[in-house]
Amino acid sequence: MKTNIKELTQTIIDMIPTPLRFNAQDEAIFQKFKPFHEKLSKIIVKGFYDILFGYPTTQSIFKPDERPLREPDLQRWWQRTITGPFDINYWSWQAAVGIIHIKRKVKNPMMLSIWGWILLTLQKEFYMNYSPQDTFEAMDSWHRLAITVESLIAESYLHNYIVALAQSTGTEFALLDRLVAIEVADIDPKNLS
Repeated sequence: MKTNIKELTQTIIDMIPTPLRFNAQDEAIFQKFKPFHEKLSKIIVKGFYDILFGYPTTQSIFKPDERPLREPDLQRWWQRTITGPFDINYWSWQAAVGIIHIKRKVKNPMMLSIWGWILLTLQKEFYMNYSPQDTFEAMDSWHRLAITVESLIAESYLHNYIVALAQSTGTEFALLDRLVAIEVADIDPKNLS
C-alpha cells in the first residue's frame, strides 16, 4: 500500500474544522505583512536551529556539521510560507515532512514545541513593531497556519508509520487498526500511573 501524498493531504485537511484551517483571508494577511516577515527570516532561521542544536535531545538527531545544510531548507520553507501560494502542493510538502521526520527520528513533541517557539517569537516581534490589533490579526493567521501544518505533519507521520509497519510485517492496515483498538479498549486513563 503506497501513500498518495496529495490524497492523504486532502484527507487530513478535511479533518481540520474549517474555522481553524489556514484560509484565503490568512493568505492576504501574510501578504500584508510580507515585508516584515522577510525581515524576520534571519531571526527565525537562526533561533530555530539555536534551539534544536542547543538541546541534547533534538541535537542528537543531527550530525555535528549538518547545520549549514539544514538552514537553507528552513529558509526555503520560510520564503515559500510568507509568499504562498497555499495550494495542494504547499500542503502536500508539509505532509511530506511527516515522512521526513520518521526517517530522521524527529518525534512529534519536537515538531510541536519548535512550532510553539516560532509562534512565541513571531508574537514578540509583532508586539514590538505593530499595534495590538495588527499583532492579533497577524498572529491569528499564524495560529491557523500552525494548526494546519502541525495537523498535516503529525497525521502524516502516524499514517506513514503505520503503513510502513503494515508493509514490513505483511499485516493489513485494517488489521493493525483493529489490533490497536483491541489493545487500547481496556486502558482506563484514570488508572495509568
